[in-house]
Amino acid sequence: MPGHRFTQTKIFLLALLVTFSVAAAPSDTDRKGLEQRLRETFVGKGATLRNFYQENELEFDKEGHLLGQSKTGPWTYYGRIQVSSLKLTGDSLLMRGSRNVVQWEATAGEFNNFTLEDKPVRISIHLGPGYNEDSVLHAIDNVFLTRDTRLSDVVPSYWKEILTTERQRREEWDLAKAEAMKNVSMAAPELVPPKLLSKSEGIETSLSPFTEITANQLILSYVVDESGHVQQVNIEKPIGLGIDDPIADLISGWKYEPATKASHPVAVLMHARFIYKTPKGGRVDPYHTLPCPGIAGLFAC
Repeated sequence: MPGHRFTQTKIFLLALLVTFSVAAAPSDTDRKGLEQRLRETFVGKGATLRNFYQENELEFDKEGHLLGQSKTGPWTYYGRIQVSSLKLTGDSLLMRGSRNVVQWEATAGEFNNFTLEDKPVRISIHLGPGYNEDSVLHAIDNVFLTRDTRLSDVVPSYWKEILTTERQRREEWDLAKAEAMKNVSMAAPELVPPKLLSKSEGIETSLSPFTEITANQLILSYVVDESGHVQQVNIEKPIGLGIDDPIADLISGWKYEPATKASHPVAVLMHARFIYKTPKGGRVDPYHTLPCPGIAGLFAC
C-alpha cells in the first residue's frame, strides 16, 4: 500500500539520520582523551596568534576566520597568549589565558616574556559537529602559528632583521637586503642630506648610525629613495611592549626632499632614534598601567 511504503521510507530515513548523528559526534571517551592530549600540549605554555587581535574575547570558525570584528596591534603586545585552560565542548574548543607581552633585553639580545594576569583572554574555535583529532589540530593551526610558520613570516617587514634566525632564511634575507641596498649611498662629505618634509614627532634622525644606545631607545634604519619616499624600514634595536610598530609605521609614511650628490638625487641610508621616557624611578612598564610616554595617541595603553 502507498501509505505502508511511505512509512517504511520514513523509518529508513530516520534510522539513517540517527546513524549519521551517532557517527558524527565523538564519544565522551574520545573527546576526553583528545582534550587531555591538547591540555598537555598547550596549557601552561605560550601560543602565538596568526593575527594580533586587540580584543580579549575572540571567536573563530574552523578555518581560522574571525567571527566578529577586532582591530589588530603590535605582535609584541597582542601576539602571544599564555594558555591557562582548555576545554572541548559540544562543537567548540575553548581556550582561556592571559596576554603574554615581550620586552627586548639589550644585554641578552633577546625578548623576555611578561604574562599579564590582569589581561584575561578567551578564545573560542567553532569546530562544528563530527570533529576528530585531525580536524581539531587543523583548526588550531589556522588560528595559531605552528612550527612550519615562523613569526617572521607574519609580522611587518621591518621586524625581519631581528626575527629571522634560521640559517637558510637568514641567507635569503641577507641576499635580498644586499640587493635592495646596492644603489644606496651612505654618509659622505659630498652628500647633501635629505630634508624631512613630515613632522618627526620627537624622533631623532641622522645620516650616521647612533652610538651609546641605551635600553629605552628604539633604533631604526630606512632608505630615502631618489624621489624622497621612505623604503626598507628596519628595526635595528627594538623595545617591545607594543611600542616599536607605531614608530616604524610613522616613519614609513614620511616624505623628504631627496638627498643629492653632485646635484643629482640619490637614495641614501638614514637612521632614526626614539627614546621611550621611562617612569620616574622605574623601568619600562610591561603592564601599560602608566600614561603613554612620547607620541600622544600612538600607543594603546
